[in-house]
Amino acid sequence: MVKFTTKLMLVVTFLIAGVFTCAIWPGSAWCKELKLAHFMSPVHPLHQKVFLPLCEELAKATNGDITIKIYPSGALGKGPVQQYKRAVDGVADITFCIQSYSASIFPRTLLITQPGIAHSAEDGTRKLWDIYHSHLKREYKAIKVLGIWVMSPATLMTRNKPVKNVSDLKGMKIRIGSPLQSPLIKSWDGVPVAMPVTETYNALNTGIVDAVVIQPSALYSSWNLAEPAKYVIDNFPGPSSVALLAMNQKSWNGLSTSQQNVLNKLTGREFSIKASAKWAETDIN
Repeated sequence: MVKFTTKLMLVVTFLIAGVFTCAIWPGSAWCKELKLAHFMSPVHPLHQKVFLPLCEELAKATNGDITIKIYPSGALGKGPVQQYKRAVDGVADITFCIQSYSASIFPRTLLITQPGIAHSAEDGTRKLWDIYHSHLKREYKAIKVLGIWVMSPATLMTRNKPVKNVSDLKGMKIRIGSPLQSPLIKSWDGVPVAMPVTETYNALNTGIVDAVVIQPSALYSSWNLAEPAKYVIDNFPGPSSVALLAMNQKSWNGLSTSQQNVLNKLTGREFSIKASAKWAETDIN
């Protein structure tokens, strides 16, 4: 009886210790906390409507065994250009990336961004996933894809000059988010200036550029381009962009098979379509 009581006490002690370990040290074998890094502010629609719900759904589906902690505003590394590299290198377990900032890695995927291919964010995302496994998957060997979605076709926002004809664009310095957009701007006799979205407000406000090619939602939070932009030109053959939610391969491999299955169910094609629609709500409202 004494031996049985001693063994029982040891088991209870071990279980209690495990609970406390999980509570204070999420990286233990009992539960895992994943770091998700993005460069937008916490008020951005993706943070509020896509990333936070994913965190809640994953925690609920795994009974808290896997949680995600979000690091917004470049907390794990400034600037959006290096986001893909941060996923590959494991600076974060999961990162949100704009794929045009790593254009040389995704030449096939970025064909979807050409004007006229994606008629809307959701349309482009569905078209992309229709060919992902047959034609695009090879571009993603370095990471685990949680989501890929297309943004709404871009508008043109100008600092102080109305544009009524293509000839009005001659000589204008126009911000682009992808090198693939350069031929389009040059065909307008404009001067393409490549820069990440995080530098766009200051560039337009100070006259470094005369105009920007970007999605309509950038007029509002969190980029607020409605302040430095006086004119918005819509209904022109605007290019699109592609976003990626990438997971470090080692972090993915560190999950159990059952945990991977849960995360797979919460991400992928349908998750991407919903993400594209949620982000596009700001473009059309």
